[in-house]
Amino acid sequence: MRLLPGPGPAARGMVPDADLTADPGYADSGLAAACAAALAGDWRPAAELVAARHGDWDRRTAAVDALATVATTERQWLRDWLAERDGDPDATVVQAQTFVALAWQRRGAAPARYTSRQQAGPFLQLLEYARDTAWKAAELAEADPTPWATLVTVSMGLGVRYQPFDGIWSGLIVRAPTHRPGHDRALRYWCPKWHGTEERLLDFAAGGAALAPSLTPLPLRAAFEMAMEGNPIWRSRYVQEALDAALPWLDGEGAQHPATREDRAYALYALHHNGRHDEALAQFRKLGGHADGYVWNFSADVRRATDPVKQFADLRALTCRKANRDA
Repeated sequence: MRLLPGPGPAARGMVPDADLTADPGYADSGLAAACAAALAGDWRPAAELVAARHGDWDRRTAAVDALATVATTERQWLRDWLAERDGDPDATVVQAQTFVALAWQRRGAAPARYTSRQQAGPFLQLLEYARDTAWKAAELAEADPTPWATLVTVSMGLGVRYQPFDGIWSGLIVRAPTHRPGHDRALRYWCPKWHGTEERLLDFAAGGAALAPSLTPLPLRAAFEMAMEGNPIWRSRYVQEALDAALPWLDGEGAQHPATREDRAYALYALHHNGRHDEALAQFRKLGGHADGYVWNFSADVRRATDPVKQFADLRALTCRKANRDA
């Protein structure tokens, strides 16, 4: 039995608390440069990047998502791109996802019961624009699963029911059976707070995880959603098996995947609740100072919202105290 707590983050050579950040700075230098150029009004680096990632669908969708977020702040570059290259499938794909990003920006992150009419009206209208633009993008870029991933999110927001949704989901997976962003979005669709049930959510996540190593973190995300619904399953066999499958992917072939930093955060909550502190410490080392994951906006029991940097620092400090001194 350990008599003294393990050394803290500073003593373990980790990033100081003062240097932690919730800024979603991109590890992908090409994407970071394209976003910076877009904010400065130049659409050409974005166009080159999105075109170059044709076929690398997970990274293409990640780039489209990031550029759409930029366009919620500064949109003239996207207008210029669309004007200069009318009918460009890449620009249209970005435009469709931009409407989605704007819709959620207007709606906010609160549950539906706290969404006002003033929020709901623009939210639904923007999603209808997104739907129409995504269908146009799907016609222009026939092989690209990205507009289909956009349609998954649109379906969630507009309340598209199961049979039409199944058609959209089929359109995505026929193009990219293991498309990670699409699976992440469909997982949210199957959450009880949207259009699914606990059983559908867990089954979908487990089924996806069985398809490819890149999808093994899905059950960890599902467990987080369950905890948000007031039904924590962290210590279940479901989560234990998910951790054992996901950690090798995160630390091996998937270390540079666009979703990995977010996935590590989900894994950390699962490791924490299972008392696997040495393994959690290893994940904190790999995250460095990045506290930008969605989970950091919530306490470890996900019962209340919190400051992400403070939550990251607090859980890291607790992990350091509980991990072996030589971990």
